[in-house]
Parts: sequence; C-alpha cells; structure tokens
Amino acid sequence: MEFLKVKYRTSDIFLSELNFKSITDFEYFLRISNPFELKIPMGNNTVMKHLERLRKIVNMAIRFEWITKDPFAAFKPRFNKVERGYLTESELQKLEDIEFKSDRLSYVKDLFVFSCYTGLAYIDTMQLTPDNIHIGIDREYWIYTKRKKTDTTVKIPLLPKALEKVEKYKTNPGSISGGTISPKISNQKANDYLKEIADLASVDKNLTFHVARYVILSLCLKTSMLQRDF
Repeated sequence: MEFLKVKYRTSDIFLSELNFKSITDFEYFLRISNPFELKIPMGNNTVMKHLERLRKIVNMAIRFEWITKDPFAAFKPRFNKVERGYLTESELQKLEDIEFKSDRLSYVKDLFVFSCYTGLAYIDTMQLTPDNIHIGIDREYWIYTKRKKTDTTVKIPLLPKALEKVEKYKTNPGSISGGTISPKISNQKANDYLKEIADLASVDKNLTFHVARYVILSLCLKTSMLQRDF
C-alpha cells in the first residue's frame, strides 16, 4: 500500500494494471525506500520473499481468470545463497551449562536445548502433547508426531537430555492448562530471549530456533546415546 501511494498516488489499482514494469518498480521501492522503517534496509533475499508472496496472489488471480497475462512471466527472482548457521558441540555445551536466575531465560534455553536434541521446529515443539510420547520397541520413550510444515509423520527417539526437559515442565501450570508438554510462548519472544542468552553464554551466533534444527546432530547423538543402554 505504501508503494501504491508513493508510486501511483492511490491506495489500490486494478489487477490488469500489473505488468513487468510495476513488478520491477516494486522491487526497486523495497530495496531503497525502507518502507517499514527497519533499522537496516532489506537484504536481497528479503526483497525476493516479498515478491514471492505477491507472485502467489497473482498466480491465484490467473487461475481464477481474473487476469490473462502473468506480469511475473519475464521476472527472474535472484536469491543469494546463504550458509545456514549451526552450533558446534562446545557451543551447545555452553548453553546447556549456563544457569539463569530469570525463569523466562531458563525456560527458553530449555526449549532450545530440547529442539537441538529432537530436531523439531519451534511450532512442532509447541504443539507436542503427552499423547505424542510413547514407549517404543526398545522400551525407551519416543515422540510420534506430524510436522506442521509438511504434514508428514515423524518418530523421534526422546534422548535423555530432551526427556529431562519434558519431565521438568510437565507439571507446569502453563503446560497443564494448554494440554501440552511445555508452556506456550511466541516464536518472536523466544527468539528475542535467545539473543540475550547467546550473549550471556558467550556464543557468537545469531541464535534462533531455526538454528537448533541444524546443530551437528551426530555429535548430539554421540554425547546423549552414551547415557542410554541400547
């Protein structure tokens, strides 16, 4: 809407008015004008993500035959390759070892460690209930759940360090009232607290729950499975 106001002096345009030039103008606007008043301008991949979202709506309009020409037909998105961050074994150990007086920091740290040892995304962790925990044929605890993003069933061994977190929070009033294994907290707040935790633990990484899924799992398994008698 900000783009339409600046570029076209209006709050709306017809779908039929969208063309290649309007798409590239929007891209340029996102790159230079900082319309959302961010502390730093948008990076290339963020700009491409905004354009991808617009493209999804345009594709819907084409399917419904509201427009006949695709304004994105000649537009080629250009994403920069990004190396995903991950924690080393020693960095993960730093986070596990640090203690906080603050309940909120302690809880978010525990959630992060749980995610590291299960590989579950934030949303999947938040939705886990006691019914998702079963005893497998190895007579150990397992998580049976569906990934929210892909709707695929996953079976994950509940390693000792992850099981500790389940036991710690299963009687928490927030867990009981929500019917989950842990109290609810928003992803945004949790990630904000993770930045504070990383600073206090002297971990020089941009810590987010997404990073937890890219911990070197072989190292996590090696250190945890020593505690289990398979």
